[in-house]
Amino acid sequence: MEPTQRKMKILEAVVESYIRTGEPVGSKFLCDVLDFNVSSATVRNDMAELASLGLLEQTHISSGRIPTELGYRIYVDKLMKNVPLTKFEQTKIDDRLYFCADAPEHLLEGAAEVLSKMTGFAAIAAAPSGEKAVIKRIRFVQTGGCTAMVILITSTGIVKTKLFRCEFMITAEIIDMFEKTINERFCGQLVTGITPAFMQHSAVALGEMSLMMSNVLLAVHDAAAEAASTSVSIKGQSNFFTMPELESADGKRVMELLNHSGELAKLLSAVSTKASVLIGSEINNPALANLSVVATHYTATPECSGALAVIGPVRMDYAKTVTLIEHVALTAGTLLNDLIEGK
Repeated sequence: MEPTQRKMKILEAVVESYIRTGEPVGSKFLCDVLDFNVSSATVRNDMAELASLGLLEQTHISSGRIPTELGYRIYVDKLMKNVPLTKFEQTKIDDRLYFCADAPEHLLEGAAEVLSKMTGFAAIAAAPSGEKAVIKRIRFVQTGGCTAMVILITSTGIVKTKLFRCEFMITAEIIDMFEKTINERFCGQLVTGITPAFMQHSAVALGEMSLMMSNVLLAVHDAAAEAASTSVSIKGQSNFFTMPELESADGKRVMELLNHSGELAKLLSAVSTKASVLIGSEINNPALANLSVVATHYTATPECSGALAVIGPVRMDYAKTVTLIEHVALTAGTLLNDLIEGK
């Protein structure tokens, strides 16, 4: 075996052992697990060279070695093997997502929940961006004598509701009139185009009718504004406080970050269609400096895609996490497509 190939085998064994046990790895252990014969002295020399290259480090003089961020990066990019899901794991994921596939919001909550439970880490599911969403239909449901609800449905499957009150009794005929008038004006418009200027222009176009529909127009505007924003579902936040790698102050900083959906959306905006791994300082966010992120996109239609992510310790099982998130993304995208297409 070539020396370089041998060193890569040693790096692979160190990373996988440390991921599994959290304990520094020594040369004696490596001699027992490596699939080739080599002396303990040779292994020690190879580990020292890997350390000089910045791939391994030693926490104490008398202890074994652990991977550095660069060591993990080399492992993920060049050494990590595919770990297929078991039939049981696939069924568990699919059953959970099918169960909550009655609405996009529920589906994404289910995706974050199943990822968190199966990895033991925090998981995020970001809804498709509303920037390209078009208003597909607006329905009205009467909820009381003078109250009703706007139900705004977009081309990306987003559904937003808003209650409104009128200064008069609402009848079935009035509901029909609201629905016909509003859909003629708003259907086919981008949700991001429902601006105050657009609403003002709509009110002028409606003439005297706008006086009785002022609260209706306000409800439609607010529903569109919510549909235009990116909603984020987060599960498993409490896992940060049980990770031995994190001090309690680190956990608090992470929790503060998770409370800002805008920051999370920005973090996930650069995610590619394939699962990507960001390790420690690569994330470029101080709150996540001691953590890693595995993220990917799910796609329902060419215009409708969102992101999934798992946030955990740098010592996470990357191979298994990548397989899990890719399967969840594929299933969630298929189910979301069925919702959008009305299947």
